[in-house]
Amino acid sequence: MADPTGAGAVKSAARVVELLEAVALRPPGLTFTELLEATDIPRSSLHGLVHTLAGRGVIQLDSATKRYTPGPKLWELAMNYAQQLQLVPLAWPALESLRNAFDETVQMGVLNGPDVVYVAKASSSHPLQMVSHVGSRLPAYATGLGKALLAGLAPAAVESLLPDSLPQYTRATLTTRTALQDELAQVRERGYARDAGEYSGDVRCVAAPVVEHTGAVVAAVSVTMASERFSPEREAAIAPALVEAVERVSAQLGCLDWHRWRQKGV
Repeated sequence: MADPTGAGAVKSAARVVELLEAVALRPPGLTFTELLEATDIPRSSLHGLVHTLAGRGVIQLDSATKRYTPGPKLWELAMNYAQQLQLVPLAWPALESLRNAFDETVQMGVLNGPDVVYVAKASSSHPLQMVSHVGSRLPAYATGLGKALLAGLAPAAVESLLPDSLPQYTRATLTTRTALQDELAQVRERGYARDAGEYSGDVRCVAAPVVEHTGAVVAAVSVTMASERFSPEREAAIAPALVEAVERVSAQLGCLDWHRWRQKGV
């Protein structure tokens, strides 16, 4: 068997992967003794790993056969990964439709820790100098996409993600936790987020979340434009179309009630 603890590897993490591979690739599962034979993990270490992983639902023990098989948590993680892989092609028609309707740049992002990571962009015909691009990450609290994503979390969860301080990028940046939480409450009330030039002073956007079947926010979509093309009237035209678009994408992910995310601050 290949050495799972090669250069740069963390032994305990490598053993977890080795154990999971053994269980997943040998249906209908393995007994503890068979796990010992299938891996290079010492008995005492294997016992601890099995106990921990079973306790977290990553693997499970069939009481009748005494065999360990993949658990529901492993399935959940796999489904989340598969969903992320399909999210961009699934949402792309909605992004293009919004871009074509308003000739403004449309972007999609996902939350990664305290940041929003940009995963798709449909560019408009208007030249627009933007900091964001596919693959880039920006602080969620200072962007419309990020605020749409954070608004889908409970306030305590938002607090746990925030950095110790909130750096100011423009005069519009929210630099206190209280101001941000107040803004997120308004996002939930309104049904979409605004970017008032909080990271780039000459850029404005409206953004709304994509919601999966559990009611969790998994992504957000924004319509972004130069500040000189933005107005309350422009926002009033774009926001309903944006919400309708993300509702359609959410429905494709099995979401039956898109508005559930708006209750996270209650």
